[in-house]
Amino acid sequence: MDSMTQSLTRYELSDLDRLAPPMMVKAFLLYELLQATELDRLITSLREGLRNAITQMPFMQGTVQIDETGRPYIQTSPDTSLELKVRHFSQTEHKSYSELVENSFAADDLHPTVLLPELPHGQQQVCMLQLNVVSGGLILGFAMHHAAGDWTSMDAFLTLLCRGTKANHHSLSMPIHKPDLDRTPFNAEATISSVSQEELLANCPGFSVIDSSVAASPTKPSLPPAVKTHIYRATESSIQNLKQKCTPIGVDYLSSYDCISALLWTSITRVRLLHQPEKRSSQSISANPINLRVRDPTNATSRDYFGNAILPSWVGPVDVQSLLADNGISTAASLIRTSINESSVDSIGHLTKLVRTLSPTERLGIPMDFHDMDLLMNSWYSGKAENYDVGIGSPFAFRTHRPNTGACCLILPNFSHSSSRIYEVFVQLPVEEHRSLQEDPQFSSCFELLN
Repeated sequence: MDSMTQSLTRYELSDLDRLAPPMMVKAFLLYELLQATELDRLITSLREGLRNAITQMPFMQGTVQIDETGRPYIQTSPDTSLELKVRHFSQTEHKSYSELVENSFAADDLHPTVLLPELPHGQQQVCMLQLNVVSGGLILGFAMHHAAGDWTSMDAFLTLLCRGTKANHHSLSMPIHKPDLDRTPFNAEATISSVSQEELLANCPGFSVIDSSVAASPTKPSLPPAVKTHIYRATESSIQNLKQKCTPIGVDYLSSYDCISALLWTSITRVRLLHQPEKRSSQSISANPINLRVRDPTNATSRDYFGNAILPSWVGPVDVQSLLADNGISTAASLIRTSINESSVDSIGHLTKLVRTLSPTERLGIPMDFHDMDLLMNSWYSGKAENYDVGIGSPFAFRTHRPNTGACCLILPNFSHSSSRIYEVFVQLPVEEHRSLQEDPQFSSCFELLN
């Protein structure tokens, strides 16, 4: 064994991690740059904050690899490192902070190809980081490979990085965070029984096995419609009014997430039918990934687990007419809550066993088309602005970017700047559906267009 092989370090990922799409999840934190800020000192503090974070999470400087069974893992070597790239923009090269504020930090003003480092050819980095200096402000660009972790993991690293930066900037003790890397709760049992893949599929309704080695149909697939991203905002009072309109059906209570998700699902279904009236007899599915860290009755894992602890769950298919009925929003919210209540760490055994049976060329498929009548819903509201203070105050806004995967709604981190909560929702839809959504009475009674 040569010295290079000996110096490689492998970090195992779980069976559940194999379900994560092979994409970089992106975040942009936007700070005002005050005249009193010593920029060079702040950059030094950011590098020290990054050094502290990497010391405690060394796998974040690695690359995602795939082994001979098709299972992903993270590998580090003496040649891999996570560096903070710093890029300065003139006023002719990028909009100023004041211009970004004026447009409420619109997605069209934040281009990931500009604000993030370029991926090395042939490599899948676990993480990328770039500080962008624009006139009057800073944009911290961050991206993490989804196979390495979910939003909670991403938030944990970002929080450690920012707190370490703030500590160094103010000559305080560096923060400590020990991630939980115990994959056991998210892996199939070490010895798989003689249960066949077909039997496991029967216990995982909705999932299918797709083999990429099988030749695809010669029919040329049609291109999905172009989509646009808008951010919509709701106040705490409008969300409370919404919750009063949502009556629990077969469940004890409905959360703010349930009601917001139901409002988006029913409203987007209604505007889709305006543009596709021929689908009035169709069905719709709402995908709602569930964080299993907080659905753990036997304490199998912990809140500090780093990885994908997300169950790919969904509600439906549901007849669209039931979503459009007078009690449609209550029906939708109650179905979402029922799905969440039925999920836990202890309920994923059949799914992880099914993943373990996949060959290197196989993957699991799900019965959804977000370009048609289905909707992907998620929430990052657990993130808090104060956790991302790098020593110059909390960032003013949080934005993200995702490829065209169809209809997607994401509740952004909690960036309320007062005692009253504010909810910002990232919505990706075709342009004409956005216009109709903004005119939808039920939706506009709760949400207003931010940008």
